Amino acid sequence: MLTIEKLEEYGVNTKEGLGRCMNNEKFYMRMIGMGLKNASFDKLADKLATGDFEGAFEEAHALKGVVGNLALTPLYKPLAEMTEKLRHKEAGDYMSEYEPVKALRDKMLSEL
Repeated sequence: MLTIEKLEEYGVNTKEGLGRCMNNEKFYMRMIGMGLKNASFDKLADKLATGDFEGAFEEAHALKGVVGNLALTPLYKPLAEMTEKLRHKEAGDYMSEYEPVKALRDKMLSEL
């Protein structure tokens, strides 16, 4: 089960996230669930797989905002880096950069 303690083990800044949710743990955990289920995770993977880097930028940017607001730091940092690379149209193996993000997101989702 995904708990505040488990989130902290993953490196989530729960104090910051809870603060944004009026320190209401139930509400924060509900928002975590909604954030992890965000369709942009799958859309980003699809855009990267097809080489649609402009579309991938839009999805990564949207996810960066979602996970940033929830203080999901271990997801935010790589998504923020990817967003900037995509913004500047830098070459790179984006799928391999996205795999750890997807794996952690899937692991968290399985614990909801």
